Amino acid sequence: MIYVLKLIYSFLMPPGCFVPLLLLIGWWLYARVRRSAGIVLFASACLVYLLSIPLVGEKALQSIENRYSPPAVLQGDVYVMLTGGAVSGTPDVSGTGHLSGSTLHRVVSVAELYAAKPLPIIVSGGQVYADTANEGRLARSKLIALGVPAEAIRLDDKSRTTQENAQYSKQLLDKGGWKRPILVTSAFHMPRSVKHFAAQHVQVVPYPVDYKISRGTGWTGRLWIPTSAAMDDLSLTLKEYLGLLQK
Repeated sequence: MIYVLKLIYSFLMPPGCFVPLLLLIGWWLYARVRRSAGIVLFASACLVYLLSIPLVGEKALQSIENRYSPPAVLQGDVYVMLTGGAVSGTPDVSGTGHLSGSTLHRVVSVAELYAAKPLPIIVSGGQVYADTANEGRLARSKLIALGVPAEAIRLDDKSRTTQENAQYSKQLLDKGGWKRPILVTSAFHMPRSVKHFAAQHVQVVPYPVDYKISRGTGWTGRLWIPTSAAMDDLSLTLKEYLGLLQK
């Protein structure tokens, strides 16, 4: 019964609700007004459906998440962790402001890596918009709260883009004399990040974290049910592929 309710719910809320709506309008146009207009609406309904199901969104995102895998043996002399979003002014245990889910996952992952192999950590990320928090400073505070010594952290709190992450991190790498950085960021963000670091003549050891898509689960009915999350996955995929085209 729970799955029937989820199916009904998916077609009552956006984006799923647009599919039957377009079909109904298309049927009316086809039968009462103009067949060609009805066919256009039928095609639009099919397109909305395809763009809003996990089968498309998740498979698209997985195509970029699978570009890199965590190395079996960790070899490097410094961690470089990139941030990816934060909100400001919200109450938190240690003050105000919150990291996005992806950034927090990166923070936890690099803290775990540090516990397994203590190396200096470069945290790279600034304040992107006037109404968002400084990502690097929040990430540094969280790392310290998770037990990473403050003296082990180097901070770039100016970067606003992945390109700037690479530029400012390169300056800190040169200053510290580090030659083999272990790059920690979300799996979907890793290909674009590697590209920008390569443009700065920095050869990184990719360590992708924060995977969004499950592995080894096969084909299930869930993949055919429209969700807004599936459209988010598709949008994120397009953003990353467009970023790879950036010079």
